[in-house]
Amino acid sequence: MSASNSRSRFTFGALIFAAALAPLAGAAAQTPAAPAAPPPPVSLTPPPPSPPAPLSQPAARADAIAVDVLEELGAERVGLLDDGSGALPAEMWAGSDPALVRALLAQLPRRMPSLAMRRLAHRLLLAPARQPRVKANPLGAAPEAVDDPAVRAVPWLLEARIAALAAMGDWGNVTALVDLIPAERMSEGLVRLKVDGLLIAGQTAPACAEAQAALARRPDAHWQKTLVYCQFATKQPGAAQFGLSLLREQGETDPAFFWAADLLQGLKTPAPADLRRLTPLELVMLRAAAKPFPEAAVAEGDPTLLRVLAAMPPLPPDDPKAEAKLTAAQKKERARAQQEARIALSERAVALGVLEPEMLRARYLDLDLGQDAPPPAIADATADSVRARARLFQLARAQTSETARAEVIARAVALARADRGEKGPDLVVVARVYAELLAGIAPSPELLWFADAAARGLLAAGLADRAHGWFELVRQMARGSSEAAELADNLWAVEHLATGRTRPAQTPRHLRAWQATLTGADALVGRAHLLNLLAALGDPIAGAEWLPVVDAVLPSVPAVLPSAPQWHLLTLAARDARLGEAVALALGVIGEGGLRAAPAVALHKAVESLRIAGREDDARALAAEAALVQGL
Repeated sequence: MSASNSRSRFTFGALIFAAALAPLAGAAAQTPAAPAAPPPPVSLTPPPPSPPAPLSQPAARADAIAVDVLEELGAERVGLLDDGSGALPAEMWAGSDPALVRALLAQLPRRMPSLAMRRLAHRLLLAPARQPRVKANPLGAAPEAVDDPAVRAVPWLLEARIAALAAMGDWGNVTALVDLIPAERMSEGLVRLKVDGLLIAGQTAPACAEAQAALARRPDAHWQKTLVYCQFATKQPGAAQFGLSLLREQGETDPAFFWAADLLQGLKTPAPADLRRLTPLELVMLRAAAKPFPEAAVAEGDPTLLRVLAAMPPLPPDDPKAEAKLTAAQKKERARAQQEARIALSERAVALGVLEPEMLRARYLDLDLGQDAPPPAIADATADSVRARARLFQLARAQTSETARAEVIARAVALARADRGEKGPDLVVVARVYAELLAGIAPSPELLWFADAAARGLLAAGLADRAHGWFELVRQMARGSSEAAELADNLWAVEHLATGRTRPAQTPRHLRAWQATLTGADALVGRAHLLNLLAALGDPIAGAEWLPVVDAVLPSVPAVLPSAPQWHLLTLAARDARLGEAVALALGVIGEGGLRAAPAVALHKAVESLRIAGREDDARALAAEAALVQGL
């Protein structure tokens, strides 16, 4: 069959398929109640003192050229953060090659198990940004301006930003951005992202209406697949099966989609071999079928998959007959294992920023520990036990005395520090779970012993302003208390990394005092990590300070080192203050393992480059979190 005949057959078939969907709009109103939508995106910084002008309509300057202002109104300047919220400036991509910008945004890490990394990514992706209009030429030639009105009219940068957020599983912000885009500026890619966001949020009726309109505009297999799901969701199995037959007749091959469709029909078709990635459409089909997700895909840990799975209610037994044959004890053990697995999955989702800590708190509280054997003492709790983590949180919530509550929180923080994310959640996840309780305990001399855990926990939870009160308490009491002086020495490293409060000339003395608080093998490892971060932040570290760790055998990190192109591009971007490139490359250099798993050289390069590019606050936030999750 010729290409033209094939295309005609596809179009004709798609139109027949669209015609069969006429009852869909009415049926959509009868769609069963959708699962609760994920919580809206949480503001990353305190609101500015006064409401800013709408980000899609920047205030006009008296000396502005009218045509430029008109050109910038609309999709290109859409954003959710402004300068007062720490966003990168609108000119962040000035001087960047558009092709390089596209590549950098497409290659941003999908998994960011780091609060500081995600905040930095939001400052890059949620800020209104002007599209770059310079194309770099080879061999150092002068850059070539791109001034094609057709190119300017296409919001490719906005689409690339939203696609990067979708890859991170940040569907709340995807939907918020898409809702700001004028209808006439919506590209095919933006419509797909909008529909995916609606499906993930459980808003089936509007998603299906958008998909049906898109199919009418442009026959496409993607929209046909979406509408097959819509027909299953609106109890039209006959129309859905017709759509599946049409797709097969058109030669469509998509094992994951057809497998999910089989599950929706109640068939027990095995999953395709080694299925690790699922599209948003396939994920919502599995959610609707209420069947277990492929183990390989769950282990892969795609953020959107974890978001969907963590928000789902417990699945019913896959084989009700086999379930009925279990004894009461076996059923109890099965339910217990399911609850623990769900909590562990929720901890992973919180680490990636796709589940709010409040959901994890609720699951800790829902875990019934009443039938357990007499619990061990708080001091005997271990980091690898889901039930121990739940029990600590339940105990902390139950205390009416600040001192008793502080004792429990201190143990939870100590466990996370010692474990460093190996067997349980890292300090950032634990700190975010306890953030409300921590913030409710005021610094006081009677709680000096709690200052170390409180300051580290609040800093790890992103509440640096609250942590400063504990740092200040320790410094003031250090003048007359040896205990406080030792605490001040021990906290110096993370405070200095986070705030830069200590003057560089004081670094050697404070470094030696801090080093004296460490013991055993941790002393050399900690010194190496800290010197690496201090040097990246520009502290004047003398060669003699490195001498104790020159021959030290440090733990190996199973991570991929930055590539040569990444390294050199980041160097150039930092030197020339091309902020968009510098931030995107710094995140890429750290990689999907996050700050805890990043190789020392990669971490140094990212922090140093952000500082050189003029983003010292962002550099310090990364350095401080790295120190905390590495146990410093």
